[in-house]
Amino acid sequence: MTITAQRTADLFHVLKDAFAARRPLRVRYAAHELIFQAGSYAAGVYLITDGIVQESYSGTSEQGQGVPTALLGPASLIGGEALLLNDHHLHCVSCRAVSEVSLLFLERTAFDSTGEGRDGLHSLLALDLVERGLAMTRALWRSRLDPPDRIRCLLHDLAFLGEETGAGRIALPPEVNIQRVADLSFLSPRKVRQLRHALPGIEWDETRWLLSPESLDVA
Repeated sequence: MTITAQRTADLFHVLKDAFAARRPLRVRYAAHELIFQAGSYAAGVYLITDGIVQESYSGTSEQGQGVPTALLGPASLIGGEALLLNDHHLHCVSCRAVSEVSLLFLERTAFDSTGEGRDGLHSLLALDLVERGLAMTRALWRSRLDPPDRIRCLLHDLAFLGEETGAGRIALPPEVNIQRVADLSFLSPRKVRQLRHALPGIEWDETRWLLSPESLDVA
């Protein structure tokens, strides 16, 4: 198991225990189903326990696709805007299920009791908001790179969604396909297909991306 995978597994364990202590709701969304949209009321916080969610910056229209900015998987939190200190508590982004998704959901009221704002879960949620901001900064930074480096760095950032193969490589899930990589790297699918052979240590086998250790070391 890679260091990143171990860190994600450890964080997932801590977050699941913290959520379980507050009796969360267990919810599921089908692939492509909207979980929440930008501008809607942030009623609570979700912990992804299974599946992949795409985060996008968009308007308040449910039909609007927005600009995809990240893919999130197990151990990721979404909806943290519910805890921001403002009078609106509105979602700043839209989140949509890429695959079938399972989540734990805690309503805002679970955090409003006296004294609970000082517990460990609040600290984790605050840290997650900071990390989501840093992830957005990195996404903007990636968009300024040359296309090959843009794809390589994006796949590096998505490696946590994959699983190790017997050959010592990381295989990303099928949902991270050519079209999705194109969307997240602000390139056309045709451009991604043209460049896929020019990415050292990265292979597209027509079903999924395969990443070698050296491709991860240099990203």
